[in-house]
Amino acid sequence: LLLLLLVPLLGCAKQLSSLPNTINSMAAHSGDDVPAEVKEEEGPKSTSSAMPDLNSDRVPRLRARVHQALTVEESQKIKLQDLRFRPLEEQDYREMVDLHTEWFPVTYDETFFKNSVAGEFFTLVATYTKSSPSEPKKSEESILGMITMSTSCNFHSEDIGVILGSDCDGLCRQPPGSIAAPHGRLAYILTLGVVDGFRRRGLAKELLERSVQHVDRHMPLVEAVYLHVVSYNDPAIRLYESARFMQISRFEAFYELHGTRYDSLLYALYLHNGRPAWRVRLRSLWNMASPAIFKDWVVSAWCSIWGSEHHRPPERSSEELV
Repeated sequence: LLLLLLVPLLGCAKQLSSLPNTINSMAAHSGDDVPAEVKEEEGPKSTSSAMPDLNSDRVPRLRARVHQALTVEESQKIKLQDLRFRPLEEQDYREMVDLHTEWFPVTYDETFFKNSVAGEFFTLVATYTKSSPSEPKKSEESILGMITMSTSCNFHSEDIGVILGSDCDGLCRQPPGSIAAPHGRLAYILTLGVVDGFRRRGLAKELLERSVQHVDRHMPLVEAVYLHVVSYNDPAIRLYESARFMQISRFEAFYELHGTRYDSLLYALYLHNGRPAWRVRLRSLWNMASPAIFKDWVVSAWCSIWGSEHHRPPERSSEELV
């Protein structure tokens, strides 16, 4: 189970690619003086399950600082309860770029990284601080896992109709006079990744659950958390399905990765009385075999018909949901 998870941001690559200053090489923000042609011959390659072919020459080498601070064997000895969870910070910029280069087979815009470390998105990293036996006061914090998420309409405007059955103008509209960027009814998981030594150990699930809990507690207008995942990434798919995300749709030839087209699967987890679009519920009904499930669906449908108040967006404060 190669649990370097992994491809949610592939779903927003089309949005990010339209922004300026695209990162075009894995060494673009490495910040050291070792020539690229030398560096390419050093170190192990990524084993991320997001990569379409781990035997390809396009699979990047491991460059992030965490690999210098901790070996895979050392990481495997660290307990989940020993990790610290915090948002991304400005000093994490370079490490974030290097880790995303290792984890995903696409390039991302510099604006995405800058906005992430600046607090424009919801971010959560799992870190471990290693102390030196010879120098107890000298310690180094390493990032072992990371998740990024946004409620901005810039990311979910093309998907909201599939997920909630309406558009951003109807569901995510701002109160009159608001100058804030549109945020609202969907939280889009942009990226989720874990380093080699912590795969298959529950860290990705912990990051996912903490993020969903944050939305549940602090973003009452959000009706669903969702993501895109490439169709071959079985470890990521198993993770999301184990966390009760449901597959909403499949988009054929959605990604072009290393010269080959791949499908995207859209998964969503509904919160705060959010419900799938009617066509999704009808499709689910068609596939149902259990009378109990059918009963639940009828109740849900009846509430949808008569509970129209839920579908009329409430007045919102000018506070942005990030």
